[in-house]
Parts: sequence; C-alpha cells; structure tokens
Amino acid sequence: MKDANATAIYGSRAANGVIVITTKKGQEGAMHIDLDIKQGFTNIAPNNFSFCNAQQTADLFARGLVNSDPEKYTYESAMAKIKSDYNWDGTQNYDWLDAITRTGYYQDYNISFSGGNGKTRYYASLGYLNQEGVAINSDMKRYSARLNLETSYKWFNFGFNTSFALADMDAFSQSTGGSYSNPFVSATLKATPLDPFYNEDGSYNTSISYNPLAVYDKEAGDIYNTKTTTINLNPYFAINFGKGFILKTSLGINSYGTRQYDFWSWYNNQGASDNGRGTQYNSNTTTITWTNTLNWLYTFNEKHNVSVMLGQEAQWKNYWNEEYAGINFPLMGYRELNMAGSSYGIPSYKTRKARLASFFLNTSYDYQGKYYGQVSYRRDGSSVFGNNNRWGNFWSVGGKWRISEEEFLKDNDVFTNLAIRASYGTVGNQDIDWYASRGFYKAGYNYNNEPGIAPESLNLPDLGWETSKKLNIGLDITLIRKWNLTVDFYNEATSDMLFELPISKVTGLDKVYQNIGSMRNRGVEIGLNGTILQTKGWTWTAYANVTFNQNRVTELSDGKPVEETYTIIQEGYPLRQFYMVEYAGVDPDTGNPLWYKNATGDETTTNWNECAKRYLGSADPKAYGGFGTRLQWKNFDFSADFNYRLGGKVYASSNRFYLSAGSQGNITPATYLYENAWTEENRYTDVPKYVYGNTSGENNHSSRFLYSGNFLRVKNLQLGYTLPKHLLKKILIDNMRIYISADNIYTFKAKDFVGYDPETYTNGLIAFQYPSTRTFLAGITLGF
Repeated sequence: MKDANATAIYGSRAANGVIVITTKKGQEGAMHIDLDIKQGFTNIAPNNFSFCNAQQTADLFARGLVNSDPEKYTYESAMAKIKSDYNWDGTQNYDWLDAITRTGYYQDYNISFSGGNGKTRYYASLGYLNQEGVAINSDMKRYSARLNLETSYKWFNFGFNTSFALADMDAFSQSTGGSYSNPFVSATLKATPLDPFYNEDGSYNTSISYNPLAVYDKEAGDIYNTKTTTINLNPYFAINFGKGFILKTSLGINSYGTRQYDFWSWYNNQGASDNGRGTQYNSNTTTITWTNTLNWLYTFNEKHNVSVMLGQEAQWKNYWNEEYAGINFPLMGYRELNMAGSSYGIPSYKTRKARLASFFLNTSYDYQGKYYGQVSYRRDGSSVFGNNNRWGNFWSVGGKWRISEEEFLKDNDVFTNLAIRASYGTVGNQDIDWYASRGFYKAGYNYNNEPGIAPESLNLPDLGWETSKKLNIGLDITLIRKWNLTVDFYNEATSDMLFELPISKVTGLDKVYQNIGSMRNRGVEIGLNGTILQTKGWTWTAYANVTFNQNRVTELSDGKPVEETYTIIQEGYPLRQFYMVEYAGVDPDTGNPLWYKNATGDETTTNWNECAKRYLGSADPKAYGGFGTRLQWKNFDFSADFNYRLGGKVYASSNRFYLSAGSQGNITPATYLYENAWTEENRYTDVPKYVYGNTSGENNHSSRFLYSGNFLRVKNLQLGYTLPKHLLKKILIDNMRIYISADNIYTFKAKDFVGYDPETYTNGLIAFQYPSTRTFLAGITLGF
C-alpha cells in the first residue's frame, strides 16, 4: 500500500509504503496436514563478465611492459620476463574463480498442521532450510517454527501468533578491513591465472596475499560465522460490547539476536601480523509494540455503513551490542577465542533505546457499496528527534466512487467493475540513527598517558520529522469479468529530508543528520491481469505491471549543492544524480585516455585533473515492473515470471580495478579489457592502451565505468502436475502436486554493461558485486 489513505494511519512506519502480512490461521474441522518438500541446486547465473586465462594474462602483461618502455623491451623479452617472474612454463592455467566456486545444494522442508472446532482454531508449522552458497565454505541452515491459536466466544475472543527461527550461517567477510577475505575479490585482485594454488611441497602458495583457498581452509583458515535468533510473540484480546463496539488490545514482541565470530587466520594479512585474531560480536534488538483500539461498526437503514476506530500505540526499542577480541593464538587450527594468548583492544558494550508514542483516529463510510469516504489522523512522538521537534501530525482524506454500481451501468456486461479513487495526506519518516539528535562523548581518546574523551555526536534540538505529502488518483476497471486494470497517478512532495551530511572537521565529527530540503516524486503505476483463454480443458492467464517515476530535488535548506565523489544533490536534479568527469574515449593515434575538459564537452584532454565534472544521468529508472503468464491444461500447469528495468544508470566502481589498463598492478584482468584494449591493430576502441605501471589516470572516477541499468530478467519458470483426487483417495491423501522450477534463469543486459548484474542498490552503485545465482528445484506438496 502506497497511497495516503492506506498509509497515513500507520504513521512513520509507512514512510516507504506498507506491506500487510496476514499469518495463516486454522480452519474449523478435523486436523489437516500439509507437507512441502523442495530440493535442488544453485550455481552462478550466466553473465557476460569473465576473466582472462593464463595465456591471455601473460600476453597482456607482456604488451604492458613493452608499452611502458619500448626501448627496453621487445615482446619476446617481455614475455620471457613474465615467465621468469611467475615461474610459468607457458602451459599452466590456474582458474582461481573456478577453484573457489561450486554448485550449492538446496533443501527446504516444511510441514504444517491446522484445524479447530466451533470455538478454537489452530495453525502450527515446522521448517528446515539448508542452503549451500556458490562460494566454498559458505552455507546457511535455518530452523523455524510457528504456532497460531485463536479462541472465540459470544462476547470476546483471544489468541496469539508466535514464531521462532534459528539461523546458522558461514559466509565471508564483507567489512572494509576484511574485503580481501571475500573470495571473489581475492581470487581476482590478489591472484592471477599465472599464480599456482599450491607450492611444490603441497602447501598453500602464500607468495600472494589472501590466497582464497588458504583463507577458506576448513581446518586453519578464516571463520565468518553468524548465528541469529528471531522470536515473535503477538498475543491479543478483544471484547465485543454489542451495538458494534469492539475493544481490542494486542502486544507485539520481536527479538532479534546475533552471535557473530570472525577469525582472521595466518593466511589473512590482518591475522598474520597478530598470530591470528578472533573477534566476538553479540547483539540484540528487542521491539515491543502495544496497541489498543476501540472500534465502532454500524449500519443504518441497510444502506449507510460507518466505521470508527480510535487508538493508542506505544513502542519500545532496546538494543545492545558487545565486542571483544583476542590475538596470539598458539597453533594453526586453534581458532576458538578462548585459545587466544592475549586480548586485543578494549572490550566494548553499548546500549541504545528508542521510544515512539502514537494516537490515531480512523473513520470510514460507504453508501450501498457505491460511495466511499475515509478520514484518518495520527500523532506520533519519537525519541530520535530533538526536543523541539519530536511530535508530528499525519492525516489523510480519501474517497471512492464505484460507478459500476450505478443504475446506468449496473447490468452491463462490459464494465463489470468501474471505480475511481482519490486520496491526499501526509506520512512521516524517522528512519535514522536512534541517537542522531543527542550529544554524546566517547572515552578512549587518551593523551600523554592521561584519559580523555571526545565528541561522538552533536546535540541537535531542532532535528525533526521528514514529511511526505501524497496525492493519489486511481482507476479500477474490470472488463467482461476477465480483465482487471488498475491505474494510479501519484505525486509525493517530501520536505525536511533527513540526510547524514559532512560537517566541519573542527567539531571532531565527519557527518551529522540534518533536515536539508525538499524533493518530489511523481508518476503513474499501471497493473493489468486477466484471462486470455478459458475452455473446458485450458485456462490461460497473464499479468503485467509498470511504474513510471520522475524524481526531483526541489529545495535545499541553504541552496548549496551537496557534492560527493561521483554524485551530487542539487536543486532541480534527481536525488541520485551522477556527477563526475565525462570520459571521451581513447586517442586512436596514441591509445591514451581522453576526457572532456569543460562542462560544454567541446574540448578534450589527456589530463584528468584539468577536467570539470558534468551531470551524467540519474540512477533512477524511467520505468520498471514485471509481467508473467499462467497456463493450465487439465492437471498440468506452467508459469513464467519476468521483471525489468528501463532507463537509469549504474556506476561499477569495482571496474576501476577489473578494467584497469595497467595502473593497478598484476591482477586478473577482465576478458573485456584484454579483447578491447587499444593496440596498433585495434585503434578505435573505448579501452586505453595497457601500460605496465600506467600513470595516465585511466581508472580515475569517470563515466568510463558508468553504464546503462537496463535489464530484462527471466525470474522464474515452473512446471507442475496435480494428481487426480480419485487416485489419491486410495492412499488417504487429499491433494498432491509435483513440480520443477528455476529461479533467476537469465538476465538480458544493456550492450554496454560490463559486470555480473545491473540490478543493484537504489543509489546505482556496483562495488565488488557477489555474482547473481540461479536455483533449480524439484518439489512436492502433499495435503492429508
């Protein structure tokens, strides 16, 4: 739900829209058992991003030496040097990516029990998931359980929904300090196909740092293990006073705890200097939400339906985390923290709290199912804001007219449903650091053996709510009882935007949150679904949806643009506007990179430092959505789902390394670099001449690594068969379906895109991306 009428009642929790999740409930009757079993495998999805083999790498390196000093090297002498430096005989090929990847096994088992009598209904389920990653030694196991119970009497009902999940995951480090522990990074940036996996004696080759096979050795390598525990408990109680009055109270308790242990081994540069370093991180976030509502539902003269809800809500959030570390482990293979010979750093323990108080009113009215009206109001007070701006008021008004219920359309066979909707209202956003407005000091800044403290955050008494005013006009049409069309026009104006921005270093801080200005989003959402064909044996349905959105920053508090490395926030431009030096290609005579020198683009230069930045497009797509189809013939069924994005840019900052024309040293070059680098025979290209120790600035931030974000993804294909019920009755089974499916099968990308996958974060940044994976499954569902 995105329109103001639907989201205003949720207050700040609806800042990014609302997804209403309805948990399964038991149905009256005998116990029913459902069993769902899925098994399959996962591998890396096809992509156009590949890396050079040993022969290509040696050839490129040799050319780079010649280009760096043609008087010193001939191609033959350069190749001889490469062979000598790498002890390479010209035949071996070490495919590091192949060595650290695999086909991962997938298992997912779920069983549920449901039933009830006239007063009590229940639903219970158990689940187990075992998923191996495509990288070696990466996997996840998850155990889950759920119990929902509801009891109803004449004048009251009560119940509870509970769920529990325990996950155990082994993965690789994605932190800044441990980025080379990511095997996909170390296998390409720290090793080449000329470097052997092992030494002649069978030990790991440690002449390259972060040998991924060594770092992920089962017995003596790194450990990146995270255990999470999620507990949800939601008891509720309602009293029916009659005359349409219902009082309900509900309590929502969510606890999310993590236990993470990271061990940097002797094969990891950070760990080697400490004789192994182990760090334990523990944390927990508990959210308690208490909601009380009084509802009144009444019908006058069998025509006028009125609903009024008055409510109060309180939310408590509590967070704590602790961290402690040890170094000097006695022997390789002894990696448990209690084996550390000494502690590392100062153990830390932090707590944080946030509170939200809310009061709300919602009223709705409809007349004979034709005319609908709704008004809502909510007042939220949040502890994350400064003392002067903690409270926000949010409201909405809306209405709907079902034209198809009017006499002049009621009996027609074309427009079986026709309605227009409109709503306008406000929604608040408080999604920032819980202590963003509070001034704190942090200990540990000692000087001359004297203890000291320094500012950790500033007191910001005027920091307040980000508010969005939403206008939505919608149209719902059902044609000949087969096709459903939904069209929504929207305009969202956001003011007092919350951003973390740089401030003067004099404060001792880098960034603080500020209310900096205003932004507008406007566009249209269109959805269509319906039945193409329906006969005695066939049913064919299809759906499609598309969103067109235009984003603009309309005002900044001081009028000054906020410039970052390759983006800018500026009035009159999209929020995610790319702003960098524009790449002009390669000088065909020299192979040197060229950039546009000035903002008008009428002069080029080989000196990147002389260039002015230019506005080079936005990360926002012009359109995005999905489509699919369902086909059923007798007991067979087939479905296909696709999603897409049109327009918008993505910036692959990691290609500054993978496509570097020699400035990054000896790393595994991308095949695109090898095949397209400038040579005397390939003068008209967009990739500069490969030069060993290149100092041209060819891999500086520029539009050379800015690509189209267009894609079309084959998201899912599934084929199933439902066994006839008359056969199942003989073996006491109510229903049974078997199926095979494939997820993320293939992605069609823009011709200019170089990388694993153009789908990335909303800011359009791609940085050392984990390759997309595809999953093939076979499953069976049973009902008893």
